[in-house]
Amino acid sequence: MMNKGLIKNLNSRKRIYAAILLFIVFSVFVRIMLVQAERNRSIVSFVSEWNKFGKPVVVKAIKATDTPVYAKFTVINTSVKSASGFVTGDIKDKLKVGQKIYFTDKGNSCGVISGLGQELDIDTGMFPVEVKFNVPVAKPGSLAVIFARIQTLQKALVVPNSIIDTSGGSHYLWKIENGKARRVQVKVGSSNGYGTVINEGINSGDLIVFNGRSILSENDLVRIVPADVALRLIDTEGRKL
Repeated sequence: MMNKGLIKNLNSRKRIYAAILLFIVFSVFVRIMLVQAERNRSIVSFVSEWNKFGKPVVVKAIKATDTPVYAKFTVINTSVKSASGFVTGDIKDKLKVGQKIYFTDKGNSCGVISGLGQELDIDTGMFPVEVKFNVPVAKPGSLAVIFARIQTLQKALVVPNSIIDTSGGSHYLWKIENGKARRVQVKVGSSNGYGTVINEGINSGDLIVFNGRSILSENDLVRIVPADVALRLIDTEGRKL
């Protein structure tokens, strides 16, 4: 006759196996339900959203303004309040002794140009320039990048270099008219760290696309969004607008 302890042990194992089997069946059932729910979930389509509301873009109205143009050059500190360096001939001709200098193309003046050489330096092929700072700035031998205003563009239409599309030697901007995108060819003028001057193709007050250009086609319906919203949107190529 079978030992009662053995019978009890077998019954315990059966209960454990049954529990494991029940758990597996339940897990499979839950997984099936989740898959069905996912299949029945409404699919959000970028294309349908864009067709309905327009493609999201960030735009700015371009205004004609007086735009300062700066020359940038490097100097070596000869003392805590003075430095010297070299500039090309075209920059030298636009500078003068006593002219204000800056550490950036914005902000307050940090000093003046104290000297301009008229003779070409043989070693560098450029012209010597000396500057004097308002206050001690750095120890001798250290480098500094200096900005000097050389020109002011009167009533210029200036856009960032990064928003200009170039193709086949021509230049284009995306412009918004009546809620739709237009790719307009423009003629560009001078270009520098301040941006690029647009001579023809757009007018003061035009709405120009700054972000979202990669998803646009001619005559697309657009939805103008704030810049902070655009940072959370992803274009079709997986890049942030």
